[in-house]
Amino acid sequence: MASTLTLARRALARALTVALPLALIALPAQARADAGDEATPQSAADTSTAAQSASPAAPSASPSPDTTDVPEPTAPASSDGDRAARASSESDDPPTMGAQDETGRGTWMRDSVGWWWWRADGTYPASQWVRIGGARYFFYDSGYMATGWLRDGADWFFLASSGALVGGWLRDGGSWYYLDPATGVMRTGMTGVDGTWYYLGSSGAMRTGWERLADGWHYFASSGAQMGGWLRDGGQWYYLDPDTGVMRTAPLELNGRRYEFDASGAWRGYEAPAGYLQPTDHITGLGDATNTLTWGMNGTKVRIAQVRLGLWHSNKLASVDAPFVAAVKNFQQRAGLPVTGVVDKATWDAMDTGYPWTVDQYQATPLPLTATRSERVEAMIGYAWNQTGSSYTWGGAGPYDQGFDCSGLVLQSLYAAGLDPQPIDVIKHAWPSYRTSQELYAYPRFQHVPLAQRQRGDLIFYTTSGTVTHVAIYLGDDMIVHTDWMGRPARMQHITAGYGWERMTPDVVRPLP
Repeated sequence: MASTLTLARRALARALTVALPLALIALPAQARADAGDEATPQSAADTSTAAQSASPAAPSASPSPDTTDVPEPTAPASSDGDRAARASSESDDPPTMGAQDETGRGTWMRDSVGWWWWRADGTYPASQWVRIGGARYFFYDSGYMATGWLRDGADWFFLASSGALVGGWLRDGGSWYYLDPATGVMRTGMTGVDGTWYYLGSSGAMRTGWERLADGWHYFASSGAQMGGWLRDGGQWYYLDPDTGVMRTAPLELNGRRYEFDASGAWRGYEAPAGYLQPTDHITGLGDATNTLTWGMNGTKVRIAQVRLGLWHSNKLASVDAPFVAAVKNFQQRAGLPVTGVVDKATWDAMDTGYPWTVDQYQATPLPLTATRSERVEAMIGYAWNQTGSSYTWGGAGPYDQGFDCSGLVLQSLYAAGLDPQPIDVIKHAWPSYRTSQELYAYPRFQHVPLAQRQRGDLIFYTTSGTVTHVAIYLGDDMIVHTDWMGRPARMQHITAGYGWERMTPDVVRPLP
């Protein structure tokens, strides 16, 4: 039974049939039409295309459908059970696919209630989908054009403020929805879009974070994309199957290594207690930092320059001293360089040592983040052990052929274990007044425990006149690996060899608590 409003509108249509020219003059300009130029509420085609181009993977790109005045889509709120059963499915005959094409058959009309489509024969579509100008519209039984969320049968659709059916990604009410680009049907459940899987809840809203589905737990990034592989969340590591996205709880064999997980899926790997240095898989890059060889400088580059100048021997400190400066000046004079006694890059290049200017940037490669504590302890010890036999170089931190001093060996061993005790680094290690052993002993993010509680992987410190002057890595059974003083290579020794119990600090440093 037609409403009073509908009857009134039909009367208006009949009147317009009699006096069309006068009516067109009286109507707003955007509602006027002739056979060659149809007036539309908006550019429907542009609205639909813009909506499809915006996706959760790039939320900064604001979708163009005007949803400012669209109510929250509270209507799509059926239970997870019945909506999930239809996840990612389409009906055999989607209602919009059979939309009647009305292009050229009428004109848009607007009154105080809304827009409607007036056909040349005086009728109008009602309770149906129609296609006009390449876009699809739905008209209520009253004949007025629908906007916003619309339920047709078992499916939900969204029509822009232009009335055009929207397809693709839609942001509405603070949530993302996905509407089938072909049919406009709102999708729910697991949905694949351009090779990426998303989970859309029973209301159609895209979900993020942890979701428990029928096959197990999944994790969806802030973009909505399903994650795979290693995931760090809440201080814990989880492994998600790269193909299915399902969280792993059973032991995993990966790249020749075994990983175990607790009942919550958290990997039983290593993480230091709060406040202590956490493992990393990337030692801080040093950029352009390198050492110009000025008075008192030590380390690898000094030793290399000494060899080039004929000054090096096993019982000589790798330090810029008076003989070094004199030899550099003689070289610079012969090479036609400014005679400064300082080895800058130009002098270094002229020396043709075979080593780059940045040779003092050498840093051992750390373990991956998934390494356990025991693996890190063994990596630290293993690195030091592999340097046994290397010569002693004051201020040296490797590589092997250039030697180490005690703290240089320990620093590189820490790097190998995935520990990066910034601001301590290999560049500062060669500075004249910098004592890396003292810096390591006082490092605030390492744990100190009594000497009597020493464990494999701890750092043992020795003093001279109450000041820390030496450091070694504890192996267990009162054995250490270290290097000390000129002519003595890196080696394994008893904890008291050359120093005694009385020179040890009363505590040890535990880099891996």
